[in-house]
Amino acid sequence: MKKQIILWVVAACTLVGCMKNKKGNFTLPVNSRADMTEANLEIDTIRLDSVVTSYVIETSLRDSVISVLDKYFGVLYRFNLDGSFKEKKLGRGHAKSETSIGHIATHAFMDNGDLFLLDYSGGHHIYDKDIQMKDFFRVIYENSGDGSLNKDKLYKTPSEYTHLYNDIVCRSYKNNVYFNVRMSYPMCCYVNNTKQHLEENANILEVKLDEQEFGRLLAVGYPDSYQKNSLNKAIFSSVNYDIAKNGDFYVTYEADTLIYQYDCDYEQKKCFGYAGKDMDLNYRYIKTPKESGKYWRNERQTKGYYNWLEYVDETGLLFRSYQKGGTRPVDGLQFYKDGVLIGDVNVPKGLKVCGYVSPYYYSYVMPNEEREIMYLYRFKSLFKFYLITS
Repeated sequence: MKKQIILWVVAACTLVGCMKNKKGNFTLPVNSRADMTEANLEIDTIRLDSVVTSYVIETSLRDSVISVLDKYFGVLYRFNLDGSFKEKKLGRGHAKSETSIGHIATHAFMDNGDLFLLDYSGGHHIYDKDIQMKDFFRVIYENSGDGSLNKDKLYKTPSEYTHLYNDIVCRSYKNNVYFNVRMSYPMCCYVNNTKQHLEENANILEVKLDEQEFGRLLAVGYPDSYQKNSLNKAIFSSVNYDIAKNGDFYVTYEADTLIYQYDCDYEQKKCFGYAGKDMDLNYRYIKTPKESGKYWRNERQTKGYYNWLEYVDETGLLFRSYQKGGTRPVDGLQFYKDGVLIGDVNVPKGLKVCGYVSPYYYSYVMPNEEREIMYLYRFKSLFKFYLITS
């Protein structure tokens, strides 16, 4: 089943100044902007063939195949680009071609085609490209709840962080995997230790699969925008990020308009970014961790924030998704090329770009348990632009 939606590209906008801090000097030409003529963005809806699923899923697009991982049932379904069923892999069991994980936390495909799975106990499971069990190890997360480490050491200790399981982001580069994380020790959480947290908290954790150990703590600290009204942003204090094939990191904070680009050594290269359109940024002031837990779901369902980042190597476009919030019936999607905003469009709620197979960009698969279907979107980039500098 297909449905076509016509949307309009909106001309870009005013450049936002970039953060300058002790770790780097970010600049772009002050008057850089993209001029665009109005154009069509035609979005097709593709419904996937019906399969047995819990609808708790993650998606990957690789080698012109859509992979849907059912995190509860432990099944990897593969579909052709038209939504037709291709094959089923994994499933619960103890054979090399199966998984013994009761509930999968997240997954990633590695550069060599291997499949990585994370469980909820720190177990790292690696399958080869034929989905045969290849390796397993466990990384121990040990919270020092007895106060044996001071705050300075806690922020620098990888085992003191925990995954953001509700909104987990897992990426891979070479033979390393990366996760968005938060400090697990309550004394060092965003609300209880705001000033130091904004300076020293890491937001991305690297795990080295070859060495079977923790790697670097990345995305340390927060942009200047978090220094003002800090506790209003407590529920929107995570990051979204992607890693290009050349190893460049692209990082965006949920309540910050800018995007930060780093090389593979995590040396800052530049930053850029424009505010999304029509976003409800009237965030609730949070005074305690208890309040954060109480209002977390409602705030994230009803307020505007930047909720996904995807770099498409094939075309050099960077896509940033954002939720507008309130009663708005659509979300927003920004297109960047070499740090310049070339499009900001309204899209169906939940649309996040997953990848590209010429001539289409494909979204992540979206489940609808009530209707018992799974579907995704695809579109072509049809607009033209030119860069103005002065």
